[in-house]
Amino acid sequence: MDAKLTKRSDVDFVRRSIPGVLVYIIFWPLLCWPLNYYELHPNFALTYTYLFISVSLLRIAHALSTAFVYNKHSVIWRAVLYTLVLTHGCLLSSLLAVIVLNPEYHDMITPISIVVAAIASGSAASLSVKHTLTQLYLATIVLPSIIASLASEEHRYLSFMMLLLWFYFFFLVRRFHTEYSRAFHIEKKLEALNITDSLTGIYNRQYFDNSLDTQWEMASRAQSNISILFLDLDFFKKVNDLYGHLIGDQALCHAAKIFQDVTKRKSDMLARYGGEEFAIILPSTPHKDAIAFAESIRSQLEDHPLETEGLRLNLTVSIGVNTTTPENDMNYMSFLDNADKALYQAKHTGRNKVVSYLDIATES
Repeated sequence: MDAKLTKRSDVDFVRRSIPGVLVYIIFWPLLCWPLNYYELHPNFALTYTYLFISVSLLRIAHALSTAFVYNKHSVIWRAVLYTLVLTHGCLLSSLLAVIVLNPEYHDMITPISIVVAAIASGSAASLSVKHTLTQLYLATIVLPSIIASLASEEHRYLSFMMLLLWFYFFFLVRRFHTEYSRAFHIEKKLEALNITDSLTGIYNRQYFDNSLDTQWEMASRAQSNISILFLDLDFFKKVNDLYGHLIGDQALCHAAKIFQDVTKRKSDMLARYGGEEFAIILPSTPHKDAIAFAESIRSQLEDHPLETEGLRLNLTVSIGVNTTTPENDMNYMSFLDNADKALYQAKHTGRNKVVSYLDIATES
């Protein structure tokens, strides 16, 4: 399963299960008091009251721990979740089994059967985000009840009712889980469309702006270098004029693919900045490494022409580079502006070259 989907379903399961946990706390005391079970059957009534409340409180504590524990110990967190959920199911089913098998508790059969059916129904609908756990949970609730009912001739009809409900809930959980998974993947696709350029498939300008804001703040806190590259394909207007926009689009995709292949670190971020312009954020990258990286990109594009429809199209790129260590009173607008100045210098001093703003500042 997709790691993001697993985490999402874990968190959603816990969030959705809280109302059911509260039901476990209150339903048994609400049934015992009117029927006077705390006086007539104190051990039986109090034992299940303490068990339901104890497991419920543990589940609430487990839910509250999610923000602190999940990211570091997700396997342990998930194991505790499974244990507590299945324990609740076993308690509920054992309660119905005890009531069915003991004539002195038969006045509880109808209300407890209703509670079991209600909890199972609600769980099938709302907890199906975790398919396996929900199916196991329903099995622990229903299966012991079926077995106990079969052993009681008077209440054998309950076993058939529970069996039918179990089959219904089994397929209901499968359907709801499929819909949940489908909705999650559609959401992921929509999210990807919002942050990627539809032509080249790399990140778009909006994502670049958001990412730079985050990376700038992180570099400021850590007092580490951050570098940026502005890239502009040379004479790209002539490509469109001579060969048409379809070839121009292919040229953009070709260049983006080369830039992406060279940009290998997960922390580096390549985006289409606009038109034939691209930008690359390089966190924790000193000036000399940023220059070497830019030269690698420039030479790769120069050495790999676009070949399409019998056409061999040589592409080159001009690159402006800037590197800084952000201070608390700085903002990244001047950082971008200086990188743009370096790109302007590269375009107007021959093209197909890399120019650093730091070198321009030193010369001036």
